[in-house]
Amino acid sequence: MNGRKGATVDLRQNEAMIGGLVGALASGALAVIMWLTSFSWIGVAAMAALVIVGYILSGVLVGRSAGEFFRGFLVGANAAANAALGIVVYGALFGTTVGVVAGLLLGVVNLLAVLPPLSTGEAFQGLLGWINFLLPMSWLVTGLGFLFLLASAIGTLFAGRGAAAAGTPPFLKITRFVPDWKTGTFFVRGGFVANLNPLTGSAFNMGNFAFAKRDAPADMHLEHEAGHTLNLAAFGSLFHFVGAIDENVTGGGANAFAERLAESNNSAGSSVVKMWI
Repeated sequence: MNGRKGATVDLRQNEAMIGGLVGALASGALAVIMWLTSFSWIGVAAMAALVIVGYILSGVLVGRSAGEFFRGFLVGANAAANAALGIVVYGALFGTTVGVVAGLLLGVVNLLAVLPPLSTGEAFQGLLGWINFLLPMSWLVTGLGFLFLLASAIGTLFAGRGAAAAGTPPFLKITRFVPDWKTGTFFVRGGFVANLNPLTGSAFNMGNFAFAKRDAPADMHLEHEAGHTLNLAAFGSLFHFVGAIDENVTGGGANAFAERLAESNNSAGSSVVKMWI
């Protein structure tokens, strides 16, 4: 799924903007169809297909005009879905007027992520990271992340109080909790959820919650994992899971498209798609 492996990729704003508008229109039309058909599973499957195909094409064509079109398409599709779901969810909670205003505002902020002058700015990244908590298309990943955090906290309550063998922190114990206020990402070092990861010194992101193994580097891969928080806000939960499969199952590794996007929050070095830097 990865084109131009090892190359640093600059963004093409015009192509991404066109893709974003097309994606928003396609997703918006799909949302209307889903509403007319009482939110049938056919509509959900169609949305999933849009994301999967868009991800594959973005990765294969990365750095080219067509690749930038499909990257923008993914942002636009997610933005329209967030707007549609926001109108429904917040309308049910706070009334139709509030729902329409909230849904449209969330969708617009999401869509603006296609613009490099905004996506590379810390102020916009802060806004995007924190509204993840409000974006319906991010809730699946962020909700699972919160459950992982809760499970890790419960595990810490049962961790042994004595010294661990060879100075290694107990498997169950959280040893550090670090908030990244810039992106609204909360980092946990240790705890059984993080330590179950088979990769040495690794970390993984679940939306606004990230989990680093007890043997992870001192920085806990903070900037990179925060990049995944920004990815989630811009592209949504399905993109997050497709990216994880690309990285860990289909052999993409660090060259997986989602990884190259997230790494741009950490480095301008090789194999970066410069969305966040």
